[in-house]
Amino acid sequence: MEGIFNTTGNLAPATYHYTPQNEQEAWIAIMHACIAVDENVADEELEALAQTLASKSLFEGHDVLAYSKKVFYAHAQIGSKQMIDISVDRISPENKATLFAQTIQLVLADCVVADQEKELIEYLYSALDLEAGQASKIVDVIRILNKGNICL
Repeated sequence: MEGIFNTTGNLAPATYHYTPQNEQEAWIAIMHACIAVDENVADEELEALAQTLASKSLFEGHDVLAYSKKVFYAHAQIGSKQMIDISVDRISPENKATLFAQTIQLVLADCVVADQEKELIEYLYSALDLEAGQASKIVDVIRILNKGNICL
């Protein structure tokens, strides 16, 4: 008898469904998916995410904390690639390159780009329907902007 404590691990997890309610939540979902893919979200990445959300007019008047809570929980359930897949359709075409650039900035915030982060960034530019040349230029510009940054 299993009782209230499942010690054998035989219970199948319930299927989890997540959909961002708007473009703002989709931005948070995608950015978080990219910085959390290596299962190590550095303080610098969280600080950069907070600064990004505070500085973009896109987020004015929105409950960023509520969106973030939903996103953090959903990411733990479904993972980074599925989070991106579910969210990309909510991003307006005129914001896709900007979101990609901001995401690169976040990934570089801790001065460490894990292999999983590199792989997911490649996946993201494709999911956002950006051309390889455009994505490469964005990465180059963000690297130039971050050159010489102090890394702790």
